[in-house]
Amino acid sequence: MNENELKVLIEQIKGGDRESFNRVFRRYYTPLVRFCIRFVADTDQATEIVQDLFVRLWTNREKLTFNTSFESYMLRSVRNAAITFINKEHAHAETNERIYTDESDANDPSETLQSNNLEVSYQKVLASMPEKRREVFLASRFDGLKYAEIAEKMGMSQKTVEAHMSAAIKQLREGLKEYL
Repeated sequence: MNENELKVLIEQIKGGDRESFNRVFRRYYTPLVRFCIRFVADTDQATEIVQDLFVRLWTNREKLTFNTSFESYMLRSVRNAAITFINKEHAHAETNERIYTDESDANDPSETLQSNNLEVSYQKVLASMPEKRREVFLASRFDGLKYAEIAEKMGMSQKTVEAHMSAAIKQLREGLKEYL
């Protein structure tokens, strides 16, 4: 597909032509997933990032404008989305590490008491979560399952899993804010 054909397809996409969108999707999807894997090193997550990008592309099709080539735009968008994902995961990992590891001196009674209080509070927050939210959170954080695996196992969409995880983390942060 040359640049002129692509420009015509983009104009047709702006007009809502699904077949043009499908042609662009089929042409760029696999290379973009492969490119994204370089950043996130997880095929499921790379697939999700690229799919989200194409959903946004379709949703905002009327506003499509490119200062560079379409290909450059898509590569930059995938890279930016991957970096955003990595930053979010890093923040989640740091939060979980602070919650689950005891960096205190085990010989200090006040530190031990605070650690015990943290564990009790954590268990209370977990117990107060709706059942599905708790199951999704535990499957992700303790069973080490990826969102796609959780979605398949629990019979829900990956977006629903993400929503449950986001709500669970928010609930944990709120419930444990005095410790964080």
